[in-house]
Amino acid sequence: MEFLYWLESIRNPFLDAFFSLITHLGSEILFIAVGIILFWCISKPAGYYTMSVGFFGTVLNQFLKLLCRVPRPWVKDPDFTIVEAAREEATGYSFPSGHTQNAVSVFGSPARFFKHWGLRILCIVLIVLTGLSRMYLGVHTPADVGVSLLLTAVLVFVLYPLFRKGEQDARFLYGTLGGLFVLSLAFVLFLECKTWPADIDAANLESGTKSAYMMLGCTAGLLVACGIERRYIRFEVEAKWWQQILKVVLGLALILGLKSGLKAVLVPLCGGHMIYNALRYFLLVLFAICVWPLTFPWFRKGCPMKRWVKKTLKIALIVILVLTLLAGFLFWEVTRDTTRKPIDTNDASNPLITDLGTTMLSGHRAGGGIAPENTMMALKNCVESTEYELDIFEFDIHLTADGVPVLLHDGTLDRTSDAVEYFGEEDVKVGSKTLAELKNLNMGAKFTADDGTQPFAGLRGADIPEDLRIVTLEEALTYLESCDAYHYIIEIKNGGEKGLEAADKLYATLEQFGCTQRTVVGTFNNEVTDYLDTTYPDLPRSAGVNEVVEFFACSVFNLPVADDHFRFVALQIPTERYTLNLSTTRLVNYAHKNDIAVQYWTINDADEMARLQEIGADAIMTDVPDLGAQVLRQP
Repeated sequence: MEFLYWLESIRNPFLDAFFSLITHLGSEILFIAVGIILFWCISKPAGYYTMSVGFFGTVLNQFLKLLCRVPRPWVKDPDFTIVEAAREEATGYSFPSGHTQNAVSVFGSPARFFKHWGLRILCIVLIVLTGLSRMYLGVHTPADVGVSLLLTAVLVFVLYPLFRKGEQDARFLYGTLGGLFVLSLAFVLFLECKTWPADIDAANLESGTKSAYMMLGCTAGLLVACGIERRYIRFEVEAKWWQQILKVVLGLALILGLKSGLKAVLVPLCGGHMIYNALRYFLLVLFAICVWPLTFPWFRKGCPMKRWVKKTLKIALIVILVLTLLAGFLFWEVTRDTTRKPIDTNDASNPLITDLGTTMLSGHRAGGGIAPENTMMALKNCVESTEYELDIFEFDIHLTADGVPVLLHDGTLDRTSDAVEYFGEEDVKVGSKTLAELKNLNMGAKFTADDGTQPFAGLRGADIPEDLRIVTLEEALTYLESCDAYHYIIEIKNGGEKGLEAADKLYATLEQFGCTQRTVVGTFNNEVTDYLDTTYPDLPRSAGVNEVVEFFACSVFNLPVADDHFRFVALQIPTERYTLNLSTTRLVNYAHKNDIAVQYWTINDADEMARLQEIGADAIMTDVPDLGAQVLRQP
């Protein structure tokens, strides 16, 4: 960590931007592009070799991640900060570094295969820079990067003679590819058959399982496609430079399109099981090696076509160019950060709109980063804290089998409680159990403290404290309303008829405690939104997904709307969604002009909190309200 702290001390905007760019040299997209270019345009053996090194490396990388389960640097040391731009792609466990492994595969394999010292020096420099970028950005330690570099380098040198021999004797080629497939299959079986400990991170396990099935599909595709290509297709890689560019650009575009399209088709067909990922990548590899190369003779002949076809293509290209420019402008417009000043909000009639420079602090899932989320322990922790004081409590409700609203975020109880162990089944839904059954669960069983421990994991039966058992909406409000007149953000998770029933019970409970006008109700289900508007028009609510999109479009062009056009009182949004930049002064100002409050979720970074307060955000929902209080309430 000392080396990481030193890198943190020399950070500046130029180096942040430089290493944020360099780190993409270890991305999956670049690996696919380089492997394809080698295979289609330069050398088929080099392509097989590079792809195999990458696949072998990925299997080993994911295996070690789940075996060692080493947390990221900022998790091990909460005082350490990272470059925020790198956080989104820094998923999964830390050890070893996946980006470094990809970089060694992408650049190390060609450097070993082609005997050109200039190329080798360039590739070594790019590998070192990629590894350094992961440490500079703060997402990996030297051990993560060093072990990944060493393991993949060993693969580069061990596999090289096998593929060289495979050029003369196909048995070496098929044997190597077959071994790679067996290794991938063994990894999948290992993941599916192993009983994982209670402290395994569910998101990391899901990420590793997804990668395992992806590698299974890739290796199976590589083995099958290699046999088909060598026996029946035998395409030539040589072509003129412009022909090479054309076949690569068109081919990669088709592969990326198929990658998205196949997912949309295969996920429902496979019932959501990860096997869809194996089928998807099997078909992608088959397309890249056996299908698209069938067009290469046409490229080599100069792409002959009739005059009317050429004319049609020219028109199509002009249209595509115009549309691309328009799309580029729209992309820039919806993602750029505006520099407008926040407007004065001191005279706003909406009580949720705060004075300029003041931002309300909301505990997301009742401060779920400090105590087990949506539990009475979390509620008490926030109320009784001497370090901070919440303005708003945020939590989510589901209906039990006997129709009682209880606090829970997820669709199932698996992630946060011991439900899988207690009920002996997975995907345990609130709606399938009665309140009496749910009261037997430890809702803090999976909570992980800052030091990496799970302090409540072993509590069962009578040993479970009452404030770690599932909380009903009525219990939560009974406690909170006895302490102060708080504001609430409550999300209805149920949809359909259950969602309408939940809306009825929520409204009745809010009326019972006299806090209807201090509560903003949200839901992602349009039918529930419509029901709230029709049945409880006096109940303040937040914008639905469709309404957020419409509001954003109106804000971009500053469109005037009628006073009653927007029927919500608050936008409860992330800072970015589907490439849309939702955290700009332009959007906040437009909302305030239309008497709508802007409340952001889920903000756990101090710099981001400060930035949102600066642009005029009315509330920030955070898992770590102690940090939020330090930032938002500075004198």
